[in-house]
Amino acid sequence: MPVTLPTNPNTSNAQVGKDFLLKINTGQAVSPTWTTVGGQRSADLNRNADSIDVSHKTSGSWKGFKAGLRGWSIDLGGLVLLTDAGVEALETAFVQGKEVNIALFYPDGTKQTGWGSITEFSISSPHDGAAEISGTIEGNGPLSERA
Repeated sequence: MPVTLPTNPNTSNAQVGKDFLLKINTGQAVSPTWTTVGGQRSADLNRNADSIDVSHKTSGSWKGFKAGLRGWSIDLGGLVLLTDAGVEALETAFVQGKEVNIALFYPDGTKQTGWGSITEFSISSPHDGAAEISGTIEGNGPLSERA
């Protein structure tokens, strides 16, 4: 008879990074096929905004700033898997200069999607370690809300 264990009801538990996955659309824009980028070790989502100085003479000698244009990028890192469809799709997009449709999947099954350009795609092959890829995808337009 299988044993059923309870789930911790604490909803403030921290998430572990291994459960976040970067995937690339290898299907069509209207009906995506999300292919996992294999060998992942990291997929760091960065969001930023330009800083606009709105200081003026009557601000009481204090600077003021507002957020301007926003952007996002993903820095990725992983092991080189020569036969991985996700890595092959990234490399093809880089070589052809094509934008990629990506999704960052969260542990709860939600995801954020967007279009971006691969602006860096490198392979490191040390003599005493695993061969690794690294790269940056810079967004073109918004990253979707998590859904």
